[in-house]
Amino acid sequence: MMSSASSSVSSRASQTTTTLSPRRAGTKRSSSTFQRKRGVAVPRATIDDVSIFNLDSAAEAGVIILLVRIITLGGGKAALSKQLEEQIERAKEKNVDISDLYYTEDQGEDAWYLIGDWRPPKKGDLKFGDGRTKEEIKYRIRWSEAIKVAIKNEIEYEDLNEFASAKKFVELRKRIREKTKDDAFDVL
Repeated sequence: MMSSASSSVSSRASQTTTTLSPRRAGTKRSSSTFQRKRGVAVPRATIDDVSIFNLDSAAEAGVIILLVRIITLGGGKAALSKQLEEQIERAKEKNVDISDLYYTEDQGEDAWYLIGDWRPPKKGDLKFGDGRTKEEIKYRIRWSEAIKVAIKNEIEYEDLNEFASAKKFVELRKRIREKTKDDAFDVL
């Protein structure tokens, strides 16, 4: 009985494990020593147990990620362009002047060193990107509608022209709400 117990202890002691200690990564210890100190035994892996990086599946994953990014960015750009066109139409319907958001004359000539589709802005091109232009038009429409309500309710607003677009609208909305006692006023 004693010999079988000692043989099982000696067989456990002869088994080697790889520790996960950062100081001694890859060192061999007996599993009993490792279990006593750390509480976890990790069997040593063999070459057959380790899955090798598969280049084909990695390439497939890379292509899929690239396609998803292209589709997402392309869809986002198309949606932003559509929203900009809607805001431009809305500004025309409400007679809001947005002519200063476009270049009035050509900003230079194409040069030999301009690579790709980049070119200097021409007459009629937007001064800003689609997103900023869309937001600027939206603020101008809101300001125009708020001015109509202010005039109707005899509220002063001329002193707000020195503020930026969003800030002056917020201040005018506050004045309208105070004068009309209507918290529901909001121009979209």
